[in-house]
Amino acid sequence: MFKKTALVAGIGLALSVTAQADYQWELGGDYTYGEINADVRNGPNGNKSKDIDENIGQLYGTWYMETVDTSKGPLNEAAFLDHASNITVFATDGQVDLSSLNSNLDDEDGQTYGFESRYVAEGPGWKLSGWLMQVGYEYADFDSTVDTYHIGIGKYVTPNTTLVVDYQSIDVDANNGGSTSTDGYSADVEHFFAFGNGGLKVNAGGGKIVVSGADDVESYNIGGMWYLTNNLGFGAGYQNTSQDSYEINSWNIEANWFITESFAMDLSYGQNDFDDIDLVQGKLELEQDIARLGAKFRF
Repeated sequence: MFKKTALVAGIGLALSVTAQADYQWELGGDYTYGEINADVRNGPNGNKSKDIDENIGQLYGTWYMETVDTSKGPLNEAAFLDHASNITVFATDGQVDLSSLNSNLDDEDGQTYGFESRYVAEGPGWKLSGWLMQVGYEYADFDSTVDTYHIGIGKYVTPNTTLVVDYQSIDVDANNGGSTSTDGYSADVEHFFAFGNGGLKVNAGGGKIVVSGADDVESYNIGGMWYLTNNLGFGAGYQNTSQDSYEINSWNIEANWFITESFAMDLSYGQNDFDDIDLVQGKLELEQDIARLGAKFRF
């Protein structure tokens, strides 16, 4: 489990380094705390409520194939506005406190590892200029192991607008020897409206996961980040996920602040509201709260 003190130490180190603008590397980390509230209403033993805590730490590093120009708008959007090609590697370590449900249960640990990459074709007179490709992979090790692959292709349809279509494959190997595979498809659009100092970044998307022998899982999302200055932004987002008539509604708010030209902190809070689940007697109500604190340093 990543220690929270490591994040604090990294913040102190970053603030002690002389600030600079353009960059080719970005290192970051975050700590996420989640709480799932499970309420059984009108059950055989009356009403019961349990809380399940989640603690997750993440570290990542991003290398940009060319120096990123930060003069085109908000610092948080520099790579997007500069059409920067990049490769990111990441690792997470987390724990779910199942013992809070039942003392006979052990807390569940899990890790993920992976990479994300985006290549943007750029060059004067090049017919493919503005087209982009993104590829990613994630390995998750929990009670089951999960391999997730995706590949996408898209284009900067304007200097500040991208449209990307993505294909995803998920392979799950359970500890009992069983396995399942699903395929997913999505389309996402992002656009930045430039102001004199700051701007507005908006995004929207939708997708589907094809599940063999069951109804498809469909989702859509919309969000935005309003930058008051090139250093400070506030955002919000909404996502709906559904399968047949069952829905999960998710929303979040966030803030991003570049304290210096090279060091930033992120803070977000979100909530997932699940449809009630009918039991043999009574019903189960689920709600999840998520808070995240992150920091990143560029050089």
